[in-house]
Amino acid sequence: MNKEVDDFIVMNQRGLVLELCEKYYAPKVLMLSNGEVFAESMREAYDKQKGYIGSIKEFDVNLVSRSVEGNISDLVFGYKMIAQDGKCFEYIGRHIQTWESGKIIREEYRNVESV
Repeated sequence: MNKEVDDFIVMNQRGLVLELCEKYYAPKVLMLSNGEVFAESMREAYDKQKGYIGSIKEFDVNLVSRSVEGNISDLVFGYKMIAQDGKCFEYIGRHIQTWESGKIIREEYRNVESV
């Protein structure tokens, strides 16, 4: 699983969100965003993120911390994105992922103030 987590990190840092969605999210993944259900399938997650990703012209994503225990990975990234209209979005996001057979079956994303 470490190889998959490492690849997920690299893809996320490169802004390849849609590609990693297709590669690593299980077909029936449960995705939560700040405690709310974001998507209940890879396709739903892909479709919801497609519009947002299309509006971003520049990605600056850095890994802040990484922890893997058993089949759970806990990844924290610093995000700085510039939209097509020039607006800048900067935040820290934590991804707690449950992996099974090389796919993420559950992910809880949370905005965090600091690490």
